Amino acid sequence: MPDGIAGQAGIWVLGTFGAYLLVLIGIGLWASKMMDSVGDYVIGGRQIGPVVTGFSERASEMSGWLTLGVPADAFNTGIMAFLNGLGMIPADLLAWAGLAKRLRKYTEIVKSVTLPTFFATRLGDSSGMVKGVSAIVLMLFEGGYVGAQIVAAGTLLQILTGVEPWVGIVVGGVIVVGYTMLGGYFAVAWSDYFQGAIILAAFIILPIIAFTTYGLPFGDLANVDGGASLTSITAGATGWAAIFGIISYAAIGLGVPGNPHIMVRFMGIDRVKNVRLAAMVAQLFMFVAYIGAALVGLYAIVIFGQGDLANADNAMPRLTLNLLPGAIAGIVLAAALAAMMSSADSQLLVATSAVVEDVYHGFLNKQATEQQLVRYSRYVTLGLGAASIAFAYLAKDTPIYTLVLDYAWGGLGAAIGPTLIAALWWKRVTAKGSVASMIVGTTTMVLWTQLGTLLDALGMMPTESSPFLYNLVGVYGLFPAFILSVITLVSVSLVTKPPSGVEDHFDIFDKPLSAVTSEPGSGTPSYVTDGGRDVSPKAITEADNIRTHVGESGYWNDGKSE
Repeated sequence: MPDGIAGQAGIWVLGTFGAYLLVLIGIGLWASKMMDSVGDYVIGGRQIGPVVTGFSERASEMSGWLTLGVPADAFNTGIMAFLNGLGMIPADLLAWAGLAKRLRKYTEIVKSVTLPTFFATRLGDSSGMVKGVSAIVLMLFEGGYVGAQIVAAGTLLQILTGVEPWVGIVVGGVIVVGYTMLGGYFAVAWSDYFQGAIILAAFIILPIIAFTTYGLPFGDLANVDGGASLTSITAGATGWAAIFGIISYAAIGLGVPGNPHIMVRFMGIDRVKNVRLAAMVAQLFMFVAYIGAALVGLYAIVIFGQGDLANADNAMPRLTLNLLPGAIAGIVLAAALAAMMSSADSQLLVATSAVVEDVYHGFLNKQATEQQLVRYSRYVTLGLGAASIAFAYLAKDTPIYTLVLDYAWGGLGAAIGPTLIAALWWKRVTAKGSVASMIVGTTTMVLWTQLGTLLDALGMMPTESSPFLYNLVGVYGLFPAFILSVITLVSVSLVTKPPSGVEDHFDIFDKPLSAVTSEPGSGTPSYVTDGGRDVSPKAITEADNIRTHVGESGYWNDGKSE
């Protein structure tokens, strides 16, 4: 059976798909007219409720990786794919419990709406190194994230229309870049809520429908070729191969603190006291979605057989089209594609802000006018979008699961995660330690991803006669990269001078927000500066360049003409 649906579900599926996307574009246009400040655009003015925040936090991270990648992993490896939740579920719970409230309180008090500015303020860095290095890291890996989402969108468009892969990538990329010009955080959060609810329902309904027809999939898996590995929690591996395989799945969770599109959800929730409810929503979403996504991949093996799909990434859309009525299938697949686009929207905005504000405005032209930043923002968005499309085309044959983990998630986790955790919890962390950690984490992740290829080219690849080294090369790169990044952060921080006034910073972390804001003289602390510039609410400019993405820039200037 061909992987395209031409002749299977008919024109009305694509009609449903198109109508759904028009609704989402309408949400973006509606939300764009509600933006009154930079904070509104980047973090929704800290007015997003706990249920929407919980859904949005999960949907923004999962996107193409959950909808296509995890079912593909299950299709390839069998029940071992259930281990995708081994690291992610506890890591996300710990992030909500240990990071969310502190980050939410602190960033409101110091008027910070992006992670680079948060780092620079907390670490007392007036040199610009922390902001500059973190901006480069965000450009590199968020760009890779956008590329992975475009590959996922292109794959789904290929399934829906039967077009060539490169056509799907180009069309998907154009949609992503165009969508980025619309919404802001309100649109992204509410779209994520809408799309997340549909995707969650799909990962509940699809396994239930398959179960009513085929029963539990595990018995049938044992009867297909390679069934012994498909029904093994270690995919048939033993010894060091099994140990490092489990470690690799567990290490995926290390990426949670370093991914800005997750952390910004913590910053944007309406009230600190609502963090617990949002965490419960996110955890329920995650638990059900991970189990459902893995079951979808297993049922795809049972129904189609491993040799019938041209690409394992097609498992979820093919099963959707096989089990659901055409119109409902169109809604589910449209939600999946729109979720990929909204994730890419967030990631592309982060990368754009890093280029224009943190690099151009922060280092090259500190006197740039707002009009210049708006103009350059347009150029950078299109430029990064084009680069992401090119990356997606070059990487189109790489599984989406691998693209996300190796070229985006892992790099952000290793480079940004240790600094974020330390900034919130360790008084002794320094700006120099943070910069060194980011460099080591980034370098290790990039090199480890290519380690096997490099060693093989040099004739130094370990053989199976040395099982520890042979399997260590194949471990997920975030595991060694995160460890080395943490060691570097601690070592360099201990031999360098910490910032002054750390106790003042930790007063914000430790006290209730109401207690901090009610103190005499409360407001933006005196230590909050950005290269000597005032960072009062009206002077925040780290994301002013993004104003162009909401259409008429007049929405942003309090009724004044430019």
